[in-house]
Amino acid sequence: MTKPYHVFISYATEDEAFTKEIVGSLKHLGVRVWFAPLSLEFGSNLLSSINAGLKNSEFGFAVLSPIYIAKKWTGYELDIMMRQHIEQDKKLFPVWHGVTKKELDDWNEGIAGIVAMNSTEGAPAIAEKIAKRVYKGSPTVGVSPSYENPQWRFLQGQGELFANTDRGRCFNIYEAAEFTDDQFPLYVHDKLYSKEEIILGVAAVFHYSNPDAIPITTDRKKRLLKLCKDHGYDVKDKNFDPAMHGW
Repeated sequence: MTKPYHVFISYATEDEAFTKEIVGSLKHLGVRVWFAPLSLEFGSNLLSSINAGLKNSEFGFAVLSPIYIAKKWTGYELDIMMRQHIEQDKKLFPVWHGVTKKELDDWNEGIAGIVAMNSTEGAPAIAEKIAKRVYKGSPTVGVSPSYENPQWRFLQGQGELFANTDRGRCFNIYEAAEFTDDQFPLYVHDKLYSKEEIILGVAAVFHYSNPDAIPITTDRKKRLLKLCKDHGYDVKDKNFDPAMHGW
């Protein structure tokens, strides 16, 4: 089951300025984060909200600083993330922020033994490393605009996605079908799509003649119809049914 958040952000309030830089970079890359200033609602129970955030995130991320390791509350969050890391193989991304290995060894040998990043790398570089793990190394990532459901509208031929960041170039399913092989798999809304699957999606859009689909030129449609046929999806064949191919 897809979880609501990609990454749970654990940090000390005193490190909020640096943490916000990372969160901003992650959101720019389309990563969904549980971050207290953004995720906590007025009047909500703090402990319940944090527990829900930990449970509903695919990965954990901790900004380890001298202040972080001195606080009980952050220790509570890290204990849960460490347990999830061990028992559920839930990946944990630590970043050392002005803290030494000796300080971490003295505090928690387990977290000190996990390969970590360092805040000196800068927020954008740290965010890119995390996003690469979240997106499973996919060379092309469909980042959804805030105004539309990425999976449904994109796959119905009605919407566009941004390539790799929320300011990347826009592309639709027709354009994705003509991406080069090295641009696949394509990550869209928590699922990896092969080129074959995207081409089948285009065939389905043509088959169902969706009136709300993005209009394309006659030449492009001819080219895509041939591409679909070359992959075994002859839209003009009266017996063609996308459902028979798993769409």
